[in-house]
Amino acid sequence: MPDYTFYTDAYLGEDIPEDDFPRYAKRAAAKLAYFHQVFRVSARPGIPDAEDNALCAIADAMYEFDGEDKRRGLASASVGSVSETYTAPAELSATTLYLRESYFRQVAADFLLMKRGVRHG
Repeated sequence: MPDYTFYTDAYLGEDIPEDDFPRYAKRAAAKLAYFHQVFRVSARPGIPDAEDNALCAIADAMYEFDGEDKRRGLASASVGSVSETYTAPAELSATTLYLRESYFRQVAADFLLMKRGVRHG
């Protein structure tokens, strides 16, 4: 599993804070393991550290989606007298969840070939 130095220096990631990276990397590793169960996965030719780069791309997407979900909980804010009102974030629709799963596959596919069919090995 890549570390934060790989994330910033090789993948060139800049969004996930260092303290949060291990949690997102672990979640992304689980998603990548799932892809290995469902697809025949191999590195794209000519891409060094393809698995680690794919994991970082998935972690970045997860971080962005989590931030989006947090922002959805803010109902109103005012600057004068500092007033904020929060609501519970709306439940994510099945379509949103499906699109996010598709996006995880898409960003991983920038580094990995993922083919449907009988998995070998």
